[in-house]
Amino acid sequence: MCRCGGLHGTIHATAKGKRVGVDATDSGTAPAGARVVVVGGANTDIIGVSSAPVRPADSNPGHIRVSAGGVGRNIAENLARLGVPTSLISAFGGDDPGHRLLEACADAGIDVTASIVAADLPGAHYLAILDDRCDMVMAVNDMRVLDLVTPEALARPERAAVLAAADLVVADANLPAASLEWLAAHVTAPIVFEPVSVAKGPRAAGILPLLAAVTPNAAEAAALLGHEVDGLDGALAAARELVGRGVGAAFVTCGEAGTAWADVASSGTTPAPRVRVANASGAGDAFCAGVAWALLSGAGAKRAAALGTALASIALADEDTVSRRLTPDAALAAAKELEHS
Repeated sequence: MCRCGGLHGTIHATAKGKRVGVDATDSGTAPAGARVVVVGGANTDIIGVSSAPVRPADSNPGHIRVSAGGVGRNIAENLARLGVPTSLISAFGGDDPGHRLLEACADAGIDVTASIVAADLPGAHYLAILDDRCDMVMAVNDMRVLDLVTPEALARPERAAVLAAADLVVADANLPAASLEWLAAHVTAPIVFEPVSVAKGPRAAGILPLLAAVTPNAAEAAALLGHEVDGLDGALAAARELVGRGVGAAFVTCGEAGTAWADVASSGTTPAPRVRVANASGAGDAFCAGVAWALLSGAGAKRAAALGTALASIALADEDTVSRRLTPDAALAAAKELEHS
């Protein structure tokens, strides 16, 4: 992840009077009863990890695990584990994997009553191959069912009511561009946007001034901005440019180099802690959840970057995509260690 600075300011979203990060001093936890709605992908993860350096076009010994995943769903579970009441608006297939995924969300404490269940479509799947260092070699996703999360579906009374009650909305780029635009036009709560991938992130290019925060990695920031983003210095320039284009706060992650952050008041970087990586696939989702948690608590961008990094470090050290060891105390302790390193 890419992460300097001395921010004691505020994060502002420029549209509709949206404002988060109103206080420089924050408790680090979301206020009681504050609710987040996540709109995005939920899928079954199939992760293959090679036991040795990957040999292309060959069978590689290793191990395979199957678990509940999806960017939006992972963000929602991270927030639920932090004690935040969280609803997920997604689309689930009518097959056995789709039903098991719905049950896994409910078991994790995520409210899925506003989600769509498509009887005639398979559930979404994500297949990833990791090398012996747990870095991704490649991935394939089948997210056709997410095409059902249309503006018309979001506008239905049962979903519009859930969105209207949100204190913060997180949207991921698995949604069609039209659905992201609908959310930006109709949701009154601040919106945090997770770009997901280089291919999908630009779906939000037209609504940047309506977003409270964005959490791209360097490659996704480059796709959003239309030019290369090189290293931590480049990430810091990219974060500032995203804010210049109207985003309330930008967090550009750069793996082991750290994270660059910016808002209208200040900018800087946060270092990435040294972590023995067990699984890299959920770190970005955890980072976004940490940013959302921080903004919900009234934190500024510097604090949000620290909490995002703290959650990502916990995720990286765990074989599960969403760590069962994640608690508010664990997240705050990891963030405190970062801030004093």
